Amino acid sequence: MADPPPAGPPAPSLADAVALATRAHTGQLDKAGEEYIGHPLRVMETAGRSAGPAGVDPTHARMAAILHDVVEDTELTVEDLAAAGYPPAVVAAVDALSHRVDESVESYLARVAADPIAVVVKRADIQDNSDPARLARLPAERAQALAERYAGRRRLLDDLVGRHAARSRAVG
Repeated sequence: MADPPPAGPPAPSLADAVALATRAHTGQLDKAGEEYIGHPLRVMETAGRSAGPAGVDPTHARMAAILHDVVEDTELTVEDLAAAGYPPAVVAAVDALSHRVDESVESYLARVAADPIAVVVKRADIQDNSDPARLARLPAERAQALAERYAGRRRLLDDLVGRHAARSRAVG
């Protein structure tokens, strides 16, 4: 009997994902001038809590959440995440969550709506971005505009998730 092929390196852990995101976002600030990594960390915690009830693996949701902005806002690519050994479901969710150049909000959210992990993360992202405590640190006019923008995106995402679920039921 032949020996099994040698195992490759272990898949990155959640701690590895946090370390990668922290390094990648070093020096970045959010709209209120705070260290940017606070946002993905909060999104990670919220996504982790809401993943189970949504039928999503909590570890995959946390990993995708902490990494959700690295492709958009840093030099890292989806290919880098795959090459590092992140689970395919996590890489797919991060890809779904990454805006494309000249992409409409509806096209972007339709892609998110098709990936259950991405939906959990995007809802957590919108929740954090529209947190009244965070918005209160911005000028009132800017805070109001962002609150309206995120409320509209949440409604559109919920509508698209509903449509996607209806299509899936019709096919299945």
